[in-house]
Amino acid sequence: MNEHIQKLLQEIKENSDKEVTLYTMDHCPACKELKTKLEHLNITYKNVEMENNDEMWTWLKENGGKDYVPQVNIEGKILNEFEEINELVGMLISEMIGRKIIIK
Repeated sequence: MNEHIQKLLQEIKENSDKEVTLYTMDHCPACKELKTKLEHLNITYKNVEMENNDEMWTWLKENGGKDYVPQVNIEGKILNEFEEINELVGMLISEMIGRKIIIK
């Protein structure tokens, strides 16, 4: 299990008020999938639309982000690899149902 993801999961469990920000584009299927997963988990998030948002792209890259979507910012920790994002979502679901699952 990825240590970075494990630490984020622990922090989310300890503080359910963590601010979660998604960086997405409306036409992105992976973005829509991620939003749906988070909504099913009742995870509140702020969405930042990145289409034609040069200022946010600059900020994101300056803060460790990449030049694609989706990306997730949890209290300043940016997840920009879809595998990491899916691992975190899978671990959240696993915690909720008490059984290990893997999302791909």
